[in-house]
Amino acid sequence: MLTLLLLQVVLSQKILDSPLEQVVWCKSETFILTAKGMLYKNFTSEMPKFISNFTIREILQSEADAQVVYFIGDFDTSYVSQNCGKTYTKFKHDKTLHDFKLNSLEAHSLMAFKDFRCNSSTTLCKDKYKKQIYVSNDYGANWRMVLNRTRDAIWDKLIELPEIPDSRIVASYLNDKGQLQVSYSDDYFNTFKLLRNNSYGFYQTKEYLFILIDADSFSKGYDLEVIKQGTLTPVELVLPVEDHQKYTFTVLDTVNGSIFISISHIEDMPKIMNIYLSDSTGTKYTLSLMNNVRSLDTGNCDFEPIIRGTYIANIYDNSEFEKFKMRRSTKNTDGIKRLENYKQTRITFEQGGEWHALKAPKYDYRGQPIQCNGDCSLHLLGRSEAPRNRIISHSYIAIGTGNTGIYLGNEYKTYLSRDGGHTWFEILDGMHIYDIAENTGVIVFVSDEEQANEILYTWDEGLTFQRLKMNATFDITNVVYKNGKFLFHGIQDSKTLGVAKEDDFTSNALKGVVVSLDINQIMVRECQGFDRPGEQDSDYEFWYPSNYAGDKCLFGQKEKYIRRKRSSQCYNKLPNLPVQTENCPCTKADWECDVGYKRDIYSNCVPMKEIKPKACKGTYLKSQGYRKISGDECQDGVYLGPIETKCSEEDQVTQKDNINIKQGRVSDIPTYTEPIKPQINKPKTTTIEKQADGGIKYSYLIIGFICLGITYFIKKKYFDVKYQTKKRQPAYYYPVKSQEKQRLFAEP
Repeated sequence: MLTLLLLQVVLSQKILDSPLEQVVWCKSETFILTAKGMLYKNFTSEMPKFISNFTIREILQSEADAQVVYFIGDFDTSYVSQNCGKTYTKFKHDKTLHDFKLNSLEAHSLMAFKDFRCNSSTTLCKDKYKKQIYVSNDYGANWRMVLNRTRDAIWDKLIELPEIPDSRIVASYLNDKGQLQVSYSDDYFNTFKLLRNNSYGFYQTKEYLFILIDADSFSKGYDLEVIKQGTLTPVELVLPVEDHQKYTFTVLDTVNGSIFISISHIEDMPKIMNIYLSDSTGTKYTLSLMNNVRSLDTGNCDFEPIIRGTYIANIYDNSEFEKFKMRRSTKNTDGIKRLENYKQTRITFEQGGEWHALKAPKYDYRGQPIQCNGDCSLHLLGRSEAPRNRIISHSYIAIGTGNTGIYLGNEYKTYLSRDGGHTWFEILDGMHIYDIAENTGVIVFVSDEEQANEILYTWDEGLTFQRLKMNATFDITNVVYKNGKFLFHGIQDSKTLGVAKEDDFTSNALKGVVVSLDINQIMVRECQGFDRPGEQDSDYEFWYPSNYAGDKCLFGQKEKYIRRKRSSQCYNKLPNLPVQTENCPCTKADWECDVGYKRDIYSNCVPMKEIKPKACKGTYLKSQGYRKISGDECQDGVYLGPIETKCSEEDQVTQKDNINIKQGRVSDIPTYTEPIKPQINKPKTTTIEKQADGGIKYSYLIIGFICLGITYFIKKKYFDVKYQTKKRQPAYYYPVKSQEKQRLFAEP
């Protein structure tokens, strides 16, 4: 039941010259940058005198030393503070430098890019490769150019490994011979190590380096190769169906060595993706979920991590997608608009092994029963269409905006789960922007359907709410929590709800508003009884994560947590970590589908196509259709891994016939040339033994028809313009940098 109480709390509030663009916390200091380049500190405009003399482009905070903050100017002057803004040092640089990047292990090292012009008639001038890399190793005081004709470069994300120098840079560039390549250098490209020729770009995580390359000459689209930490050899991704074209890649998450990746197989439909999950090597993939939803505007996919092994994703209904493909084949152009009405939400508790519908709440926010049976379930907005209202989570708590029904509609409520996505409660009417104050227990909400002048917060996970009045009414665009404070920011006096257009952000009519709420002002009593969970006088209880069927063994372990009771309105100071872990025997839930297999309607892994045994000698390991989930620690119990099987007579090969497939080396990669059309060899003449006159005539007739068919196919595929492989269009490769942002990589 919703209960509202009105409290008198003093809120810090500041009207900004324009909407908030960036906020950075440095110890107790808060730096706010606006769309017009004005810098505010601690919600005042009292800054050093230099602030009034130049416009700030961006603020960069060092990962190596959080007290080091760079204030990049909009012209040729910038500042750096090594003590969170107590003192500032000015440094000069070329006014055209842009995209500054800090070294995550060296606070004094940073790189930037400079655009240059070139003669487009030469092989050394190529679109998207018209940048130079500049590096400084003394807090920006001195700069030098280290590489020309680059597309992108980063400080190596694996530099925390002791064997990798802090100065290592990975770059995608055009070399002196006009070849596209990805290399790394430990001495600012005085020398370098080639990783891949003929490559369009890269993306790196803590464990993997992904490189985008051309597909083979018989295919359209692109391929992706991966280099795992500790190796320098690119390996192509192995998908369960090899003949699928690949146009768009989105790296969604990496966990326990496995990679979630979303791939589009339809050239003109990059918003419909399939999600694949790799093994622990990052190279062999199995299909996890079909028809994942992706935004064309941002490249973000509807895919959110909740707790370990639990993810929530949105898909297009498969039956409606099949109908869409049929309409598409008949040139019906309104299919995609209709498909937007058939989005559904799915959840997995087994790291993508199986996906299920979200269970609908039993009661609405007023306490009235919700009628949702049969195919009816809960559906939540994703980041593809509602980044401000998408699912957020912390520990076992998840919050989202959506509706109950067969599909995701447009009449929204706000929902909360306190068991990692199993059970959901409808807690508020309408759309809200929300955030969780980590482990403390307090959650805040503001309306996203109209201009807001009040804040709702709850200490009991939505059972009751308190209301705080703000002095301003404005469109709130986001809320973030840091260092014990909630920061609400938005736009005042905008005529339309939501975020204004980008070109409107510098308009004089738009003012930014920032409101700060210190949770100490709404603090309740401290929780008691952590050492006595479950007892009547304790504010805590035990909780066991479980899968969809309620099995408490996940990834081979049963974990016991201590969490705050929902009815206890108290401040929690302790992290939500497992206090007891025990291993479990293996069950079917500990196994996911192997490469080339997928789940059927009975949740069994079945072949996606006929799987023929490979040539072997003696015995071989035959897949049962399953592989153990990466990171699973179950012991004994059900075994569904490969089994040793005797080779059949037709599969036997001699040592002479056995093909030795070697892993490719960088030195074996050929230099880049334009793709060559396959050579068509004339069929060899076959001698047919004469049996009867009629038989010979019919044989020649059959051969004639076969030759005619081959000739027609060759003509259509290689000579008719209409059927020739289209010139490849730029692919979109949007990897995940963090849970907040997926798209970081420009098109090739």
